[in-house]
Amino acid sequence: MNINALVMMKRIAVILVAHGEAETDSFFENFSMIRHTLAHAAEVMKLPRPLQLVASLVGGVKNRVTFRAQQYRSPQNRITRQQASLLQEKLNRVMIPHQTNIEVYSAFHTTPPFVKDIVAQTSSHDLQLLVSMSPIDNRLTSGNLLQLSSQCAPVNGRRCPVVVHGFWKDAELRKVYLDYLFPHGKSGNGSALVLTFHGTLVKDTKGDIPTFHTGLKEMQEMGSTLRHAILMDPRNSYEAVEIAYLNHDVGGTWTKPSLAESLKALSSRGIGDVDIFSCGYFSDGTETILHAQKEAAASSVKTIRFLPCINDSEAFADFLADKIAAVVASESP
Repeated sequence: MNINALVMMKRIAVILVAHGEAETDSFFENFSMIRHTLAHAAEVMKLPRPLQLVASLVGGVKNRVTFRAQQYRSPQNRITRQQASLLQEKLNRVMIPHQTNIEVYSAFHTTPPFVKDIVAQTSSHDLQLLVSMSPIDNRLTSGNLLQLSSQCAPVNGRRCPVVVHGFWKDAELRKVYLDYLFPHGKSGNGSALVLTFHGTLVKDTKGDIPTFHTGLKEMQEMGSTLRHAILMDPRNSYEAVEIAYLNHDVGGTWTKPSLAESLKALSSRGIGDVDIFSCGYFSDGTETILHAQKEAAASSVKTIRFLPCINDSEAFADFLADKIAAVVASESP
C-alpha cells in the first residue's frame, strides 16, 4: 500500500455496548456494578441515592455469597469481548479493500471499560459507531447511547457517534434466530418453546404508565413476529411457543407472564418438555442463567432445557458484519 492510500484511509471505531456484569465474586466488583446499574436506572425511576447505596451494599454481599457458593461467574463481558474479536476478523476482510481501517471495541454501561471512556478514547476517529448489544430499544439501552451521542462535541469537523440499533424489527436477524434455534432445540410431541425477554415496568408504584421509553411495544412486536415465524417454519415441531419475561421486583408492576407463570401454565396443559430461549438478549448473563434457572427449578415441568443466547455464534457475527458494513457505506460521503 502506498503513502497516498495510507493518508486517505479512514479510521472507524465500532463499539459494541452491552450492559456489563461483574466477572468475579468480589464484593467490590459486584458493589460497583450494582451501584452503576442503579444510577443508570435512576435516570428514569425515582431511586434516592441512600436507597441506591444500601441496595448496592446488600447486593454486593448477596452476589459474593451466591456466586461463591454456586461457583458462578457471569460470562456476559467475556462473551461481548468474543463478539468484538470475531466481528473484527470479519470486518477486516470486508473493509480493507475499501481503504478503511476499522477497530472494534467492547464497552459496557455498568462495568469497565465504560462506554463514555471508549468514546473519548476514539474521538479522533473519522467515524464512531455505537452498537447497542440489546435487540430491544428503550431509554436505558439504545436511548442511553443516543443521548451520549447528542452530548458529544464533533472534533475537527468529525460528526457525533452514530448509534446502530433497531434490531428488534430486523428480518435478517429473525432468519439468524430461526437457523440458530432449530439445531439447538429439542422439539417434539408434547414439547414447548418459551421465548424470554428482559421484562420492563408497565405501571409505576402509583399505578401510572411510565413516562419513559420502556421498549414494551418493541418487545411485543419482536416476540409476536418471531413466535409466528417459528410456528410457520417447516422445521418446527413444538406443540406450543410462548413468550415470557425475566422481571425485577422493584418500581411497580412488571410485564406478564413471568417465566414462572408461563411454565406453570404449560405444566397445567400437560406439557412436560420445555426449551427456553432468551431471544431478548444477545449474550448470556446472570439473568438468563441464574435467575431464569431459579424460576425453572421451582416449576413442575418435568424437563427444562436452556438454549444458549445467540452469543458469539458465527452466524450472528456475520449478521453484525453485514449490518456494520451497510452503515459505514451509508455514512460515507
